[in-house]
Amino acid sequence: MTELRFSHDWLSVGVDGPAFRHTSAQFAIYLGDNCLTRNEDIWSKTVRDSVLVSTYPLAMWFASSWWRLNWEPLPKPGVRPSLDWRMTHELGAANHGFVWPRILFASDGEVINVWAAAASPHGQSVNYLCGLEGPQVVDIGDFQRSVDNFISAVLNRLTAMGLHDSELAALWKLILEDRADRSTSRIRRLEAQMGFDPEECPAEVITQALKLQDQMGDSAMSELAPIYGRRDDGAALGEIAELGSTEGIRGRPQIAPSDIGPVRTKTVPWQKGVEAARQLRAHIGNADELIDNATLLGLLGLTEHQVDHWSASSRHPAAVAMPVDHNCLNFVPRKRHRLAKRFEFSRFLGDHLREPEGSAHWLASTDLATSRQKYQRAFAAEFLCPIRSLVEFLGDDFTESAFEEAADRFGVSEQTVESLLANNGYLAAPFYGLEMPYRLAV
Repeated sequence: MTELRFSHDWLSVGVDGPAFRHTSAQFAIYLGDNCLTRNEDIWSKTVRDSVLVSTYPLAMWFASSWWRLNWEPLPKPGVRPSLDWRMTHELGAANHGFVWPRILFASDGEVINVWAAAASPHGQSVNYLCGLEGPQVVDIGDFQRSVDNFISAVLNRLTAMGLHDSELAALWKLILEDRADRSTSRIRRLEAQMGFDPEECPAEVITQALKLQDQMGDSAMSELAPIYGRRDDGAALGEIAELGSTEGIRGRPQIAPSDIGPVRTKTVPWQKGVEAARQLRAHIGNADELIDNATLLGLLGLTEHQVDHWSASSRHPAAVAMPVDHNCLNFVPRKRHRLAKRFEFSRFLGDHLREPEGSAHWLASTDLATSRQKYQRAFAAEFLCPIRSLVEFLGDDFTESAFEEAADRFGVSEQTVESLLANNGYLAAPFYGLEMPYRLAV
């Protein structure tokens, strides 16, 4: 994990408004060893780590965005975020006439992903020189402490300058009260996951969302709320209820979390997924060879006949499995292609092994980049196509035709083969090294 730090040397300069003037500072943001505010001043021709800004609008932005920064994930790949999402997650939205670095924050439920890109805004006096090669991660608790400390420092500065009743002080007081109240905190977090600012979610929508959360469990709702929550002003939540009432494919899993033993907790989601997949392969006595469909589905208490003869009545952006009678699960998949089905049921298997035994919570598989989905994808990839076996099969042949043969050998897509190789350092994927998950306006 990486540490996020804010540095400020207070000044009082001629900025309109006492709150802005008295919180002016030479300000810097550090992420681990990277200084994200390192800049060139165009007029003075100097390069330094800090930039002269008022910290008040930034503190206001962090406070007003607090819930969504901590709990709202990045939209699925290929979907450009809405302006509302961007205003909440891009630091430049602090605005107030200052030139801010291009930094983006997005939660995955366990960590905050941070992207940064160098920026030379046209006609501006500051060029930011440093970016990141892909996202860095900050533990969500550490992120909260860093932001809390920064906002407190700004408030303490205002108090020291005789400004006790600022808009920031009133807003932060409300946020701390909401955080301290368990019931209110639950609502705020759910609102944020659905893409609503505090108290902006219609009452009937949050009531339905809370009811669904009680039915499926907090974790499953955290996966589905970002997809269905705000669409059609919350009316799409009815689709979750529709999924819950769908007659899917019933199976009684033949494997339990206790069968594979505990997975180390101090690792990132994809590492947990890989470890769980290897432990399951060891348990079933197949460390390296192909997992055929009968074996895969059998672990979930399903048969190939059941799966082949079931089809969804409509398309959904999520696949779920609901606990039903006698320790069974009612699976409602969404994939249609044979390889995509294998991968999806492998994700279900990994998700099942992630839940406590006897859990009444739903399993949920989506296209989001939350920690749970990262775990599922890594589990499925390693379970179906162990990286050690893949590299041994390829030998020194990393050509397209070799990838096709490997995909056929392990019953996965070529994309899975390439992703496995890239994630394990054998291949540089074309999307690696991008500074941002989407193009930010300059």
